Amino acid sequence: MLKSVVHALSYPFPAPEHSFVYEKGGWRGLQISDFDLKQRIPVLAAGSNQSPEQLIRKYADYPEFGPIPAQRGQLFDFDVVYAAHLTGYGSIPATFQRSKGTIVTVFLLWLNERQLTRMHETEGNYTYDRLPNLKLILDEGGKFSESAYAYSAKYGCYNYGGNCVSLEQIFAKKRKFPAFTQAQALETVRDQLIAGVELEFFVEQLITKPTKRLNFSKKLRRRAIAAKYKRETILVL
Repeated sequence: MLKSVVHALSYPFPAPEHSFVYEKGGWRGLQISDFDLKQRIPVLAAGSNQSPEQLIRKYADYPEFGPIPAQRGQLFDFDVVYAAHLTGYGSIPATFQRSKGTIVTVFLLWLNERQLTRMHETEGNYTYDRLPNLKLILDEGGKFSESAYAYSAKYGCYNYGGNCVSLEQIFAKKRKFPAFTQAQALETVRDQLIAGVELEFFVEQLITKPTKRLNFSKKLRRRAIAAKYKRETILVL
């Protein structure tokens, strides 16, 4: 199997089971007291932004931007689900969705202004939103009940028989939606869009045929499920 296909199937990429700091192409455990969080913007990570591997891809060329604290926690009444679009590297990415009673594991990225600007550049199919009145219990620091920011899929959530679909690799308690791995989600999308082809061929098409990928994404949008959480859109990216 091609490395690019393996990469696509590995989304949302590995994340540690603890808070961490990304810095200069690597990562280490987080000591939250090392940072003045009043000078940073709290941004929730829904999918691959929880992974040091993805942060390395986004920030390795910008070591001067400094470290990024990523604080692990439990977000109440939300889940992480598949979005209704396809990425240039062949995956179905993630977005948040309201899910009353669910408690999902997230990472809160504490970004400075330059880091936030760079993150905006990598989130082209999303809106940058302020989410008020969150219930979030952080591993270090306890309850976080202020507003935070998040990237919401511009075209909504992937629709599977009238339901959203959770990312199986991201742990949650009391999950309401069916949960798929990336491979299972891609197989389901393939069957909706171009049944009868091998999964590897389908993913290769997403990576190498941008016009075809965009046409596939447009078809997913037509049946997308809207996000159902309160938010104030700050930027459309």
